[in-house]
Amino acid sequence: MKIIIYYEQRGYGGVDTHLAHLVNNWPEKKDEIIIVSNPDNEGLHFLQELLKNPRASVKVLQGVFADMRSEPSRIIRAFYRIRSLFVFRRKFRSLLEEYSPDILLANNGGFPGGLTNFLAALVGQQNPNTSLNTFFLIHHAPIVKQSGFFNFVAGTLVRKMQGVNIPCITVSQASKKALEQFTPLNNLKVIYNGIENNTEQNESYNFKEKWKISKQKVILGMIGPIVPHKGHATMLEVFRSSLILRQHSRLVVVGSGNKRFIERLNRIVQEYALEEQVIFTGFLPGDSCEIIRGFDLLLMPTSDFEGFGYSMAEAMISEIPVVASRVGAIPEVIVDGESGVLIEPDDIPSWRYTLESLVDNARDRERIAAAGKERIKTNFSAKAMSVQYYELLTTSNGIV
Repeated sequence: MKIIIYYEQRGYGGVDTHLAHLVNNWPEKKDEIIIVSNPDNEGLHFLQELLKNPRASVKVLQGVFADMRSEPSRIIRAFYRIRSLFVFRRKFRSLLEEYSPDILLANNGGFPGGLTNFLAALVGQQNPNTSLNTFFLIHHAPIVKQSGFFNFVAGTLVRKMQGVNIPCITVSQASKKALEQFTPLNNLKVIYNGIENNTEQNESYNFKEKWKISKQKVILGMIGPIVPHKGHATMLEVFRSSLILRQHSRLVVVGSGNKRFIERLNRIVQEYALEEQVIFTGFLPGDSCEIIRGFDLLLMPTSDFEGFGYSMAEAMISEIPVVASRVGAIPEVIVDGESGVLIEPDDIPSWRYTLESLVDNARDRERIAAAGKERIKTNFSAKAMSVQYYELLTTSNGIV
């Protein structure tokens, strides 16, 4: 069979990791999988580095998207964004006619996300080859009902999708609940994200050597897009309030993101006199598990919602203990006190107490790390996830 997976996004993150694990573990090795996306998708290069399936390829859809991020006028930005929908519909219809796929999976990171992700599903449903075999995957939702023109457009496209009965999938019970509560999406099927169990692990990224950190210091790491809701400012407050953390650990932040927000974080670091304790590495190329294995603890202080949290799962399978916020789907993955530690997102005293305790107790870190790895192996394997997608996408309408 030939399968097209389409997604529009700007940054990088869990959507790219999910696609890599899904495609690499696809049960039918003879199937051809074509991933189609926009040219300014920062995650495409990251995804291509992770892809190992020789029957998978990536195609960039040219001539549709205009990069208007530097355009100051909201009206002009909105005009080009709406214009891109009309251009996309024509271009994507032609692409489906050219490739003649058997299955189309439109993949959206969140709501509203990329509007062409919804439109791709509608175009796929109108194509003779994929009319009965078009599916829509969405990873997470806003935690409150949002308004605005593009939310209205996304809602209109969703209602059209549901009018033609396009099956919709999400990645956790928390995402399902939030999407059905705060968006027009309903009747979502849950397939949990999965991750590969890399038995042959590469060397750990050596932060202590590359950033001249004392071997006695405990590395508390964060990895992923640097945006406000990921909780970086919370961790700066925790370090500011803890002499133990400042003396015995280092906070290492890996990733890129909103430039203004990163500048703001750097100003806070200077204001709090944390220049020696906090390191921003920027985006680091290479295997994310190898980078995470360079941490002693992975921190996920997300402030609002987390659809799944791939960096958390990567840490757990790599036997790196995780301390995370009790939000979204995180409690579906971590058993608090056993396979990780859960804390309310903005509870500074609890974050400080927990991190001080773990920095001071290597045995507790090892116990949590071992339990975390076992939980991922047992409940969130990439092979099991891919089999569930294969069965849904290929047996719903009698393809196999």
